[in-house]
Amino acid sequence: MTRLQWTVIMIAVLSVLVLYFGFDTKSSKEKGDLAQIEKSGISLDIIPLIESAKQALNSADLNEINALEHRVQTLQGEEEIAGLKELSGKWYRLNAPHIAGHYAEAVAEKTNSAEAWSIAATTYLAGVGQQDRTVSDWCLNQAIQSFENAISIDPGNTQYRVNLALLYAEKPPQDNPMKGVQMLLALNEKYPDDVLVLNALARLAVKTGQWDRAKARLEKSASLQEDNASTICLLADVYQQLDDVRAQAMKDKCEFLTSKR
Repeated sequence: MTRLQWTVIMIAVLSVLVLYFGFDTKSSKEKGDLAQIEKSGISLDIIPLIESAKQALNSADLNEINALEHRVQTLQGEEEIAGLKELSGKWYRLNAPHIAGHYAEAVAEKTNSAEAWSIAATTYLAGVGQQDRTVSDWCLNQAIQSFENAISIDPGNTQYRVNLALLYAEKPPQDNPMKGVQMLLALNEKYPDDVLVLNALARLAVKTGQWDRAKARLEKSASLQEDNASTICLLADVYQQLDDVRAQAMKDKCEFLTSKR
């Protein structure tokens, strides 16, 4: 899988988080199970899952997977890493993000780069919410660990910290349901002019109906980066909700910026 394809995966997954994070809706039992997972960790043998998934593949896909596996087993260095990336990409396209995450994590372990760990995290995120509860919880646990690894390698990159905060906002720990919000507020205090942090807090404000607070944060964000499409498009929605006369102009600017992507 090319660097561009990996970036597309990361952006797609993060877009889902940014658009839909909000209040926790888990039952008491589910929260208890999640708390236990976070406390003790969860292990899962991925090999039987890979073999099981292979049985559902058509001959062309199975042959491609087997060829890639053979390539990974026989090569070393950059060629082995390239093969692992291709395996991850192939399984992702086959709608098996938990397996794709496994191979993305293997890349991260070999390269030990913050970007690779972040890609592993966002790939695992696509597996959260699968019907198999054990697999879903394992993906959540691996995503958290992978984001933490990215942060430990590159602590100054707010992108990784925001992503982890959004994850906790979507899947809050039972013993600290405000953890994600607290992380974002702490980031905002440390980096008051970081557009990514401001936008994340604004989206949370929108989710909770705090329109004026969202407006203030987005207007500050727009003053810092006037052509940030994410800021402008969200601000257009906020203006519309508040019946602000600038709503249509902001919507037009949003459409212009997104058409340039």
